[in-house]
Amino acid sequence: MRKFIVSFSIAFFFILIAEQSFALPAFYKMFRAKYEWAGGCNVCHFSKKGGDSPNPYGRAFLHNGMNLSTFVRIAEVDSDKDGFSNIAEIIARSYPGDAASTPDNTESPDELSESEDAFESGDEDVFSFDDVEASGDTGGLDFLGGAFGNLVFGGALDIRRITRGQDLVPDATNWDTGTTLIHVAEFVVTTNVGDHVSILGEQLLTTSPLGTQVADDHGFIYAILTGLPVLPKGASLKVGRFRHGFGIDTKSDAAANPLYNLVRKNIGFISDRGLQLNGFVGPVSYTLSLADGPDSLRTVTDGTITTGIHIGPHGSGGGVLKPIRNNSPPLFLHVNGTLPIFGKRIWLGTSYFDGNSYPFNPMNGDVNPSTLLYKRRVGLATSFKLWRFDLAAEWVRGQDTQLLKYLHIPIPADDRKATVEGYYLHAELPLTETLDIRLKYDVWNPNTAKYNTMTFNREQDEQVWTTLGGALSWHFAEGALARIVYQVNNVEKSTRSAAIIPQLLLEF
Repeated sequence: MRKFIVSFSIAFFFILIAEQSFALPAFYKMFRAKYEWAGGCNVCHFSKKGGDSPNPYGRAFLHNGMNLSTFVRIAEVDSDKDGFSNIAEIIARSYPGDAASTPDNTESPDELSESEDAFESGDEDVFSFDDVEASGDTGGLDFLGGAFGNLVFGGALDIRRITRGQDLVPDATNWDTGTTLIHVAEFVVTTNVGDHVSILGEQLLTTSPLGTQVADDHGFIYAILTGLPVLPKGASLKVGRFRHGFGIDTKSDAAANPLYNLVRKNIGFISDRGLQLNGFVGPVSYTLSLADGPDSLRTVTDGTITTGIHIGPHGSGGGVLKPIRNNSPPLFLHVNGTLPIFGKRIWLGTSYFDGNSYPFNPMNGDVNPSTLLYKRRVGLATSFKLWRFDLAAEWVRGQDTQLLKYLHIPIPADDRKATVEGYYLHAELPLTETLDIRLKYDVWNPNTAKYNTMTFNREQDEQVWTTLGGALSWHFAEGALARIVYQVNNVEKSTRSAAIIPQLLLEF
């Protein structure tokens, strides 16, 4: 309770100074539904892939309610100060948040989003937004009269065939052992209650077995409060069930890409109920959230599974599901910014996590949902472009403490604490306009003797888990891709295993 009070007080303090930064597919779908133009994430962000601070047009959008009626209110505004109104630029298919992209020059320079000039375009107005007057018709909405109007619906169908096997070949002689998953990814239903509350449901992955990890199947629905009279200009708050981000995961597509990052090993549960404040001060964006955390355990009983044996894929199967009250709600804090260095923009982020969660299971690379640990995590992440490569890296370190309350067998106090560490590397290279290749490598609890990492109190003989993977993606149509993924777990061990995952992702 004390953590909740302190966290909520911090959140309330930040909300007095914050403006909102979002990188949500729902808002992109709103824009496409309104203007029938797939402009890309850099309509509202500096980066073509999103995930960074919003540009002037993005700030105008979030400042004025973040729903379909917002586009009307900011249509006649010249957000990027290039002499053309937002609507004039959109009609001409130029970018209303990019001063270098105008109706006279619809081809924005390829490197604009990477340059220091783009970062500073518009002078102080990039990071401070003056009052915007409504531009006439607001769609006839008021707080109640337009309730649940402007419905936007969309998502993506994700079809995968996961085939696993020992060593380097995934069951080449028996492909029938694979698992086919068909589920809805990034399902989006959005509406607004008047001009101040947006309601979103997304990532409702309902047709696959319910998992216990971030990036696995679950359904989220939440409200975003912004522009309310009781809140300062630009302040907003997310309330409901949603996915809390940690580390490099805040800038990746882990929910749709089988090449997962370290968030699965770090957090160990599906982000769920909670409060979240997103905002930025100058070029620095931040997220502060308080989650409900794991609310059940799968206990080992006679006739189900044996103690020490992993519990099914994604924590399902075996054991008895027992509801619990998590007395340490997880706290997330993430801060990131983009620095211009040698004419390029480098994204840097740092994250902190504190709370009870499921431990990582080094036997199968999944989680162990039969107990809880008290976790503390600190992570550093970066993302930047080098030549044609999009590169990303993350380092995470923390401490896990076994909680006696949830242990089946008591452990001496000296053995209940362990230091954990992880590294993640990712590279993406576009081969053509429609083909790209991705490579990733991660290591969890690296061998201290081999890699000479900082040890503190971590033992050298702790389980090391590594993953090496690659993916070839074909974007054969707008909003549709086919991908083939191959990855090997524990590359350096005799117990290594491989998986091959063909994937089809179709937007609707």
